[in-house]
Amino acid sequence: MTEPTLHYAATRDGWQIALHHRPPRRNGHDTPVILCHGMGSNRFNMDGPGRTSLSRHLAAAGYDVWGLELRGAGKSRRRLRLPPVPWSWTFEDYVQHDVPAALRLVRGLTGRSRVLWVGHSLGGMVAYASLMSPAAGAFAGVVTLGSPGMTDVGHEAIDRWVRLRRLLRFAPPRLPAKGFACAGAPLANVLATNVAPTLIRDWFWHPDNFDAEIVRFMMRNGVEDIPRSLLIEFARWYEAKRMSDRYDLFSFGDHLERIEAPILVIAGARDRLTPPADLERLVERLGSRDKSYFLAGHASGLAHEYSHVDLVLGRHAPDEIYPRVTEWLDAHQGAAQTRRNTA
Repeated sequence: MTEPTLHYAATRDGWQIALHHRPPRRNGHDTPVILCHGMGSNRFNMDGPGRTSLSRHLAAAGYDVWGLELRGAGKSRRRLRLPPVPWSWTFEDYVQHDVPAALRLVRGLTGRSRVLWVGHSLGGMVAYASLMSPAAGAFAGVVTLGSPGMTDVGHEAIDRWVRLRRLLRFAPPRLPAKGFACAGAPLANVLATNVAPTLIRDWFWHPDNFDAEIVRFMMRNGVEDIPRSLLIEFARWYEAKRMSDRYDLFSFGDHLERIEAPILVIAGARDRLTPPADLERLVERLGSRDKSYFLAGHASGLAHEYSHVDLVLGRHAPDEIYPRVTEWLDAHQGAAQTRRNTA
């Protein structure tokens, strides 16, 4: 399949947000799909090498696919390079600027009033918050994979780090995750088997789904630098178990009943970064009458177990996760047409 076509959506605060377009490979569905990556990643999070590309899978299934890169990721860029790009944004900038700009572009180019959204980790959290905003009416349905509500998130390694979160103020504004990942890419298999096997298993790939070639590709191409400001915000959320705005006046997690769009929440059975308990509680509190929860692993009849990143990039995700996402989208793109035609 050819490379996607690059488009840019202009935000009101001066960013050009990249969207990578894959048209449908056969008779298309009516509703376009926006794919959104996780923290510290880019479009390759949802468009990996070979078979491990949800983007290519959906295009082959007849969907008009748009791979979104939030500010600071991939091809997204600031319109004015001078003064230098300030790496000081927070979660709200994604919700208030990047998502509305992406929705405006995709709806304008496709002529469709609603879109379907599939987000991994941060990409799903952005959707939760957007579904409480004036942009909520633009969503025909949402699928999230490993996207927490922050109420039950916990891991002993993070507990130790969060105690030191105030030291982040002395860190550089831009944490160089990309450089470290590229440098370590040749050692991907060694890291997973000898150096940090527990960390890899708990936070990224379950051994059932680990593929060294995919991991190397992502370390070379799919990792992005992270703004210090965003890490400080997530550390605050983790400690408070509350996903609040930068002024701590509004908590997205306290208003999940406002979400009315159809939604499918997928959790990794072995994910300790985003534990299933957190996602179960989130689903219980959603206001949508059409909401579903799926635990990816042996307990649900799958042949393989899943952690966090392998929900979209695991060796077996194309056979076990992608079809489930596609089936749900198929059911809800039709409902979107019906709602529009009867409006």
